[in-house]
Amino acid sequence: MTGYVDVAESLGLDARRLIKKFGLHGLNLSDANTLIPAGPAAELLEHSAAVAGAEDFGLRMAAKRSLAHLGPIGLVAREQPTLRHALRMFERHFRLYSETVILRLEDHDGVASLSFQLVMATSGRLRQVIEAVVGAAFRTVDTLAGNAWIPDGISFSHPAPQGRTIHNSFFNTRPHFGNGFDGILLRAADLDAPISTADPVMARYVRQYLDAMIAQPDLTIDATVRQLVFTLLPSGRCTSDGLASHLGLNRRTLHRRLALRGETVSTIINDARIELAQRHVKTERRSLTETAQLLGFSGLPTFSRWFQRQFGSSATTWRKTDIPAPTRGAPTISRVVAPGK
Repeated sequence: MTGYVDVAESLGLDARRLIKKFGLHGLNLSDANTLIPAGPAAELLEHSAAVAGAEDFGLRMAAKRSLAHLGPIGLVAREQPTLRHALRMFERHFRLYSETVILRLEDHDGVASLSFQLVMATSGRLRQVIEAVVGAAFRTVDTLAGNAWIPDGISFSHPAPQGRTIHNSFFNTRPHFGNGFDGILLRAADLDAPISTADPVMARYVRQYLDAMIAQPDLTIDATVRQLVFTLLPSGRCTSDGLASHLGLNRRTLHRRLALRGETVSTIINDARIELAQRHVKTERRSLTETAQLLGFSGLPTFSRWFQRQFGSSATTWRKTDIPAPTRGAPTISRVVAPGK
């Protein structure tokens, strides 16, 4: 949320009143080390953008970001030998900065993609958060790669803005909207460009500090599993064994650590599916067949039966109504009305 107050006030908004309205007034939003609840923050940004009539609100916030706002992982990034090393480091350590963003770097046929997926419980739109995240990532890559670097492309899954915005000038290119991808496209050769600030000795010391911080699986195991679930669901291979393997654990150890946090694999998977379902079905209005695949179901019939149990109606009917999504821990509709129960 760094930069929120400045951007809001520059657009004539009463920033402090809005912060209080969304329950964030007890937090220091100017402190980059302060962790804040993602849902209310996302709702605050969307509301602020709508009231101000600024479709680029999140991007204006990103313009105020620098590597310093990433804390220790920003310091480590500056000391990596190449951009590829820096981005791989971000993949590994980014959850120290945020447990709501999944970062993924992929490299195919000379083109690399740096994509972002949000993991947060909100039925509203996430346009401003996504643009703030991608914008901050762009500034980070631009800083590390040098001024000569230009992206191969900028992609957003949401529609293009209707009015005049800073998108083109911010990214030095025209972003693509309405794609199924939120992130940055780079030439693979750019990944191997040296970072001029690299200092391997300093990098080793700071990396040791990060490794010590991240080697606390019991403290964040549920958040880590949640991120993995969002990543693995579309593959159809999101199982206890698969999750445990990705974490370097056996299944019994994974279940034990989750139990200490009051969680189970099945509840985390189901909660993730509920969150993704409401986002894909109502907010993004994806086809039900595509939604079924993204949620890891074997086919549309299996998804439809699951949806009916969880939401109390068919996905087609639910999309047209204002029926709220089920809350965590609440019984499904079918259990409430089943005879004899």
